[in-house]
Amino acid sequence: MKKLKKIIFIKILLLFLLTLFNSCSNNNIEKETIILAKTKISSLDITIGDNIIYEVKIISKKEIDYKFEDISFDERASQTRIIEVENETKNIGNYKERIIKYRIGFYDIGRFVIFPFKIAYEYNNQYKELNGDDINILVNSFSDGEILPPLKSTLSIPMTKYFWIIILMSAIVLSAIIILILFIIKYLKKKFKEKAIIKEDEEALNDLKNIDYKIYFNENKFAEYYFELTFIFKRYLTKRFLFNIEDMTTSEINQLFDKKEFKKSDYIINMLKNSDYVKFAKQIPKIETMQKDYDFCKDYIIENGNLYNALKIEEKEKKIRLKKLKRLKRKKKDIIGIIKN
Repeated sequence: MKKLKKIIFIKILLLFLLTLFNSCSNNNIEKETIILAKTKISSLDITIGDNIIYEVKIISKKEIDYKFEDISFDERASQTRIIEVENETKNIGNYKERIIKYRIGFYDIGRFVIFPFKIAYEYNNQYKELNGDDINILVNSFSDGEILPPLKSTLSIPMTKYFWIIILMSAIVLSAIIILILFIIKYLKKKFKEKAIIKEDEEALNDLKNIDYKIYFNENKFAEYYFELTFIFKRYLTKRFLFNIEDMTTSEINQLFDKKEFKKSDYIINMLKNSDYVKFAKQIPKIETMQKDYDFCKDYIIENGNLYNALKIEEKEKKIRLKKLKRLKRKKKDIIGIIKN
């Protein structure tokens, strides 16, 4: 029982001390403080090979979000390097504290300038900035040229010329392989996408764009024109209506049209018959006829679209018909129920 009382007493005492410590910490910060920055540097005068610790302590209200712009160096930045950065954050009552420690090395003698950090924030809908001060560091040479101080970091071993050539060639070969693989993947994706996306109406219309009846007429290539035009149109009909029209003769297509209903079948048959006369009997058509047949094929393709969209429309129409049938059945049941009652 005594032990338990001692433990409780110790816990209460620790809690009291912790509360007291937090209150003391808060008292060190002025109540009107919104954001505060302090800096500390290990040394302003060093020997080449040494490094310094540059510490920035930022204390801000918890609800304040600020942007911290890092330190930078003067024109001798290539002879300066931030070796390590440590970040530490903690809460102090209503404030939050952030400590940033930079370990900086210098690789030449003389005076170096560390440009200040910048803290930007908004408070009461006002944009404000808090800037640090420039830090001047003096880097001295060794006091005794014969005695060197102990090394602070490992020294790099210079590699032979052949080693770097091998590394460079390996990197080039590896990059070439990666680029080739990416190119192949992109090419395959493109081909697959083209096959998946391009539908028969788009394909036919794109092919028709490559035919100019005026050029064929001026060059007296009448047969070639109708070979191209009828091939594109028959291939479209094959894919759109799922009949092998592409490999049929005009008479076979006529027999198919007698059995199956096709829009504007009379014009199609007449156009195919006339095109046969041009292709095989070397009949010379008028330019107006060539234009009329071209426009007919184009308009027919646009009007009838592709099989995919047609099936979707048909499916929607079926659903609408089914809904109507269900409604009619319900109405009949309701009427029969009313009559029975």
